[in-house]
Amino acid sequence: MVKFLFTKYNFVTIILLIIISFANLCGNAQVNSVQQQNRQQKFNPLTSNVEDVLPPLSVLLDSTVVHAAQVNYEGLHAMRNRYEIIRARLEWTQYFGINLDGGWGNWNFNDLVNPYAANNQTYHTNTNSVRWDYAISYFVRFPLSSILKRNNEIMIAKKEVEMSLALRDQRANEARLETIRYYNSMIEAQSKMKISNEYQEYTRIQMLMADEQFRNKEIEIAEYARLKEIQIRGANDYEQYKSEFSMNYQLLEEMTGMKFNLINELK
Repeated sequence: MVKFLFTKYNFVTIILLIIISFANLCGNAQVNSVQQQNRQQKFNPLTSNVEDVLPPLSVLLDSTVVHAAQVNYEGLHAMRNRYEIIRARLEWTQYFGINLDGGWGNWNFNDLVNPYAANNQTYHTNTNSVRWDYAISYFVRFPLSSILKRNNEIMIAKKEVEMSLALRDQRANEARLETIRYYNSMIEAQSKMKISNEYQEYTRIQMLMADEQFRNKEIEIAEYARLKEIQIRGANDYEQYKSEFSMNYQLLEEMTGMKFNLINELK
């Protein structure tokens, strides 16, 4: 009776531990999801730094290599060349072989026999037989050219594997460099966009003052036009930097195969 109660107690304890562990996992997943949503909602490219909310650069580079089509192609090409080495090593087997021939059938023979030509006597023979025929032969060929070039073919196949692997590494380095360019260009464009946004605010206030001064005839039309030109130039610079930031952001997503979901719309 005591043993039964102890076993029952352990079973109930295990069930409770499983339920608690599952609840903790669900709670952690929900917390992580909420944190990610809050991070995405709080991110503002005009006030926050994009490198603070993106994955580390090393993670982006690794993801780029994994998703790079040229890198994957060269890896598959190297694998194909490895099979070419195996093919070159087994090519000698085609010069050794066994021939098996067999047949089964019904044979009918109708012969005209004339053993006594002088007496003009002829005989007809009709025979019928069922036969099973078979033949086994072994052949060996030694083509001198194939034997001499076998090692050369194997070495060529090995070098092709090395070339494919080297080209794969080169493609991976190119993909990493391209990702670094997009990453740095995005950060640079965001920095310029922030400065341009502050400059726009300054020119906006400046134009409000200029409007008031122009209405009060405190400044000439030429000065007013000059200030307006400065404001327009600042607005154009802001749009240009915003476009560069958005373009490099999207290119970085495509290169890494990751969707950051940080920017829904830039205003």
